[in-house]
Amino acid sequence: MTPEDGPLVRPLREGEGSVAPAIRAAVDRVIPADEWPAGWAGGVGLHLDPANPDLEWARPVLASLARRLDAAARERGGASFAALDPAGQDAILAGLEADPLAAAEFADLRRVCWEGYYAARGDVVPAGLAMIGFSAVPPGVEPVEPQPVPTVRASAVRRRYDAIVVGSGPGGGAVARSLAARGKHVLLVERARPASNRQLRGDHLHGKRNAVYAPSAGPGPGHPRVLESDGFETIVDGTGDAALYGLNAMLFGGGTRIWQGMAWRFLPEDFAMASTYGNPEGASLADWPVGYDEMEPYYSRAEWELGVAGEEGGLTTRTRRSAGYPMPAMGSEPAREVLAAAAERLGWRWGPIPLAINSVPHDGRAACVRCPQCVGHACPVDAKNGAHNTFVPRAVATGRCELLLDAQALHVTDGRGSASVRIVADASTTPVELEVRADVVVVAAGAVETPRLLLASGIGNEHMGRHLHDHRFVTIVSTIDPPAKDFLGPGHSIATLDHVHGETIPWGGGVMVDLMGILPLTTAADPPVPGVPAWGAGHKRWMREGRRNVFGVFGIGQEVPVPTSHVGVDATVRDRWGVPAARLRKDTHWASLEIEEGMARVGVEWLESAGARDIARRLGRATASAAGEHSCGTARMGDDPARSATDAGGRVHGARRVYVADASLHPTNGSVNPTLTIVANALRVADRLLAAWPE
Repeated sequence: MTPEDGPLVRPLREGEGSVAPAIRAAVDRVIPADEWPAGWAGGVGLHLDPANPDLEWARPVLASLARRLDAAARERGGASFAALDPAGQDAILAGLEADPLAAAEFADLRRVCWEGYYAARGDVVPAGLAMIGFSAVPPGVEPVEPQPVPTVRASAVRRRYDAIVVGSGPGGGAVARSLAARGKHVLLVERARPASNRQLRGDHLHGKRNAVYAPSAGPGPGHPRVLESDGFETIVDGTGDAALYGLNAMLFGGGTRIWQGMAWRFLPEDFAMASTYGNPEGASLADWPVGYDEMEPYYSRAEWELGVAGEEGGLTTRTRRSAGYPMPAMGSEPAREVLAAAAERLGWRWGPIPLAINSVPHDGRAACVRCPQCVGHACPVDAKNGAHNTFVPRAVATGRCELLLDAQALHVTDGRGSASVRIVADASTTPVELEVRADVVVVAAGAVETPRLLLASGIGNEHMGRHLHDHRFVTIVSTIDPPAKDFLGPGHSIATLDHVHGETIPWGGGVMVDLMGILPLTTAADPPVPGVPAWGAGHKRWMREGRRNVFGVFGIGQEVPVPTSHVGVDATVRDRWGVPAARLRKDTHWASLEIEEGMARVGVEWLESAGARDIARRLGRATASAAGEHSCGTARMGDDPARSATDAGGRVHGARRVYVADASLHPTNGSVNPTLTIVANALRVADRLLAAWPE
């Protein structure tokens, strides 16, 4: 049975009885039985399987807690904790909060309980998901597995191509498609191993966006990063905390393999931030070397080639368009109706969010089935559009693009007659090193890995790796009656752009959207509204009944870049192939905090107009992450090498044959998700490159 089949029930396996009776009893008080199973039988027992490597950290903690519980039971005259009646057990558990060490151990037990009862993983679907009506794939929907894109074996890689493209995400995929379509022979290098869509969905403990343990979206062990902060440094590897390491997925197709698909155009002012707002002290705001008018035809191409569902109206009034959307917007839902009415009462324009998801059958693939885990997971019916099922397959279909997976670029050489890339192929099995030459090398490995590779190769000026920035994020949560957010996919549904380059929020502001779908594990472990019992029957009842009333809005705003935020290469830390590790520092400018505060204010106003209650701002780690999923700016474009790392065509200043084609190029990041702009700009870079191909 799989997470797509329904709840899993099976007898106790050998070895599960080794868990202390006190812990088994405590689990069943944290999640007591009612009409639904108690915690142990409902999935926590499976999670605590001694063979589960994820819980090595928990075993000594739980062993200590078991001794503590039994000692407390004996003090009350009982033989053991497990022998007490439920009221006695509850009294002991409640008393643990008075002792900080005991409270920490009890918190870890609750964490294990929530993971076991409310998180799908592998072939396990715990009872908690059935209890709240969570189904990874809607009833009656048959998941599909797309045919793999043909790849080239390491032994068949040629010694020379017209172009080598490093990275198969939205930038690299778009460039590879453009070059191959115009007759160039391309080697597309992707360090991720092959992975099916099934492997990339339905695991709520290892998915990239919600990884509690080693993320399934890579990069795996042997890829350390060094994080600088306030005079301290932390070394993290690719098997740990995904939010700390960086949320960019390292997959075939890059982040578009598991993104939620918001496909926005930047507004005209986003290309001229320094001219519009000036450059506040300590910041490094800069204008793009291109404007919206030059980008517009590439935006239209990007929308049609990627496949975007949208609607002209309240969200498109400030962006001239030469073409409509290829698909109608996704259908409405209760949250859209509630927030639309609230926006109209406030005099705000609104509209359905443009999404790179099939709202109707398109490009030979199905329409969205509204599964509840869109963000961070592959689509069960391949309705989510990304480089993996649009640009790259089309490039390979020309017969002039070869896709090399499980291959990491180690070094780039820029020469007069050609460039070259040193590659380790078959990296996860039997590594073999290749040296491949080409007329040009286009690096599109993301805002961290692109400057890391180039700096480790000795390519780039003083601006390569600097000006790392992302977006500012604000979450405002509340409750509402009747329930208006069904937690179905794709997630976000409605937005207003009235607070982007408006009078309500300084420094360009940000887009305001409805709250995305939240996985059950997230709400169980950290309820987003006040008053939820920490454990016991009340917590379980809230998960079943009160969770439905959670409601909120989310802001994505400008982040003002600063020159001290950077990606460098470490002097001593190396990855598994001996390449210097990325060294990251992320500083926050005061203007960025003003943007956050502004988004929080208008978010509260929107929810008040909607009639919500218990309105509060949520504070999380996303804004503070050193390498967020929207990171950009580390190879910023510009006309002057004294102020930028690349020229307007993406060529690295000082290099002859080395180009960049990803979010690293963005001097600023707009007030909306950047992926459509990455694609549009990559298409523009490809056209510039084709028009001036180096001899």
